[in-house]
Amino acid sequence: MNKIVLTIWCAGLVVGGATHVFDNIYFGFLPYRFAPDWLNIYWSSLGLLDFLAVFLLWKNRKWGILLTIAIMISNVAVNSLALHPLGVISESLPLQLQSLFLGFCLGSAYLLWQPQRLPVKPSAESA
Repeated sequence: MNKIVLTIWCAGLVVGGATHVFDNIYFGFLPYRFAPDWLNIYWSSLGLLDFLAVFLLWKNRKWGILLTIAIMISNVAVNSLALHPLGVISESLPLQLQSLFLGFCLGSAYLLWQPQRLPVKPSAESA
C-alpha cells in the first residue's frame, strides 16, 4: 500500500514540476508575466521544489512528506488567491485538481510517515 501511495505522490509532483520546467524552458525564465512578480517567482520555483520533494520522498521520507505538504498547501492557497481576488488565472480546474491532490496527501501522509517494516522471516524454532 505504501508503494502505491508513494507512487501517486511522486506522480503528482512530477507532473506539476514538469509543467513549470516546461514553461520556463519554452517561454523563458519567469514566464508568468501576466502575474505579479512574487507570483511569477513562486510558480517558477515549483519546477525545482516539486522535484526536490520527489527526491526527498525516496531518500529522506519524513522531510519529503513535510516539503510536499508545504508545497501543496501553499500551492492551493496561492492559486486560490490568483484565481479569485487577483483574477490573473481564469481556469478553476487545475486548482480543483490541486485541492484534490492536497486532500489525498493530507489523508495518506500517515501511511508514508510510518517506519518501513521488514518482513519477518520464520525462525527455525517456530517451524
